[in-house]
Amino acid sequence: MNLVIQSLTPISDSHLRPLATLARSSATERVDDTLLRLADADPLQRPDVNAYCGARALDYAYIAPGAALTDFGLVAMDMDSTLITIECIDEIADFCGLKAEVAAITEASMRGEIKDFAESLTRRMALLKGLDASALERVYEKQLRLSPGAEKMLAGARAAGLKTLLVSGGFTFLTERLKACLGLDCTNANTLEIVETAD
Repeated sequence: MNLVIQSLTPISDSHLRPLATLARSSATERVDDTLLRLADADPLQRPDVNAYCGARALDYAYIAPGAALTDFGLVAMDMDSTLITIECIDEIADFCGLKAEVAAITEASMRGEIKDFAESLTRRMALLKGLDASALERVYEKQLRLSPGAEKMLAGARAAGLKTLLVSGGFTFLTERLKACLGLDCTNANTLEIVETAD
């Protein structure tokens, strides 16, 4: 397998030898300043590669030699902290002064301490009961930012003929806006019930 290492910033030459050794690679090729390809990498070395790359903010993937983007048909991506830089439900909670409490549940879920996603979502939403729906629009307008490289990645996927799917444990209120803004093919998320109450 080829091991591809990528970064948003130039990858220092100091990483070449350690990565080649960890991956048990036969050859290292610098594709450009931010992209390396290590040939004949051993996938069994993934834990060591993961630890090294995780500590240095490097992205990596094992890819079959000769594989091209055009060999695939779909790119599926998560929304929160992936396509965008924030956890939307945490930012929504910020509008009612409960960001820390909601974020703690989010983090516990991500660590696997809450095994059932539905339970995690239900607990977070219970804290937000009574929040004005305008908070959703404010999060979209004021806090939501695309992750660096997101638009470039989507353009590359489209150029290769791939369809795009945005998935989220969050809400269609936000995914549908991103779909329209970015020209995504489809989305899948939860529908948030908004109930009007009498004053």
